[in-house]
Amino acid sequence: MSIDDAIGTDLDRDLARLREVLARHPFPTGPDEVLARLAARHESSRLLWRVAALDRAHQYFSADEVCDEIARPRDAGMPPPPGR
Repeated sequence: MSIDDAIGTDLDRDLARLREVLARHPFPTGPDEVLARLAARHESSRLLWRVAALDRAHQYFSADEVCDEIARPRDAGMPPPPGR
């Protein structure tokens, strides 16, 4: 089950919003820096949840790379979305 199945969200809309937020973000960057930016801008918990699932050890070199990783289908193992 994905977050989209669990809470009826729109992945494309979330990725578009993430690209907007990261348009002026310095790269390379890690998920923790992206999460800090999202939190500072009071973005939705759903967007924070998506970024929190990224590999903490990986450095991303563009917003597209971050979004591609989020959009990639995953096997089971992701935690449930907040409040579920």
